[in-house]
Amino acid sequence: MKILLNLMMIVFLFGCGYKPVSKVSDDILGDNVWVDVIMSKTDPQNTVAIKDSIREGIIKRLGKDLAQKDSSETAIVASIASLTFNPIIYDQFGYATAYKANLVVNFRVKFQNGEIRNLSTSGEYDFQVTKRVKNTRYTDSIISDKDRYEAIKNASSEAFGEFISKLAIEGFRNGKHN
Repeated sequence: MKILLNLMMIVFLFGCGYKPVSKVSDDILGDNVWVDVIMSKTDPQNTVAIKDSIREGIIKRLGKDLAQKDSSETAIVASIASLTFNPIIYDQFGYATAYKANLVVNFRVKFQNGEIRNLSTSGEYDFQVTKRVKNTRYTDSIISDKDRYEAIKNASSEAFGEFISKLAIEGFRNGKHN
């Protein structure tokens, strides 16, 4: 029964023309990609976290090589549109113990054929700022640099995932998925 179910799943996935997003992106992006993030003058550390996350996504999730701008087939320039930290959980004394990082990133993509697309994506990440040491909870509503960096990195990873999905949709709309 298990073999039959697995066989039916394989036939369904390949029969309906399923293609992973990474494969669709091959047709759209090319093999060599240049990535840059416009530095935020007010908060350059956030920009570094976003750049690291996007580059990691290009390499690990899409299997692309990073290249210099002049030798790349596709150029991606990202910029922070907005970044907010909103408290989502409070303790009994009114201190914020958890936050949600909301990040909106604008991507400007120059494809192999010279076409330019502007895509806006968003990502979010929930995290706690309350620390526990031996059943004692230390509450302060201050977001540490480490928590902030990790939250931005995770939110930008989610925004990059949305970016990949939007690229795949563009590829299907334009027939670049064969």
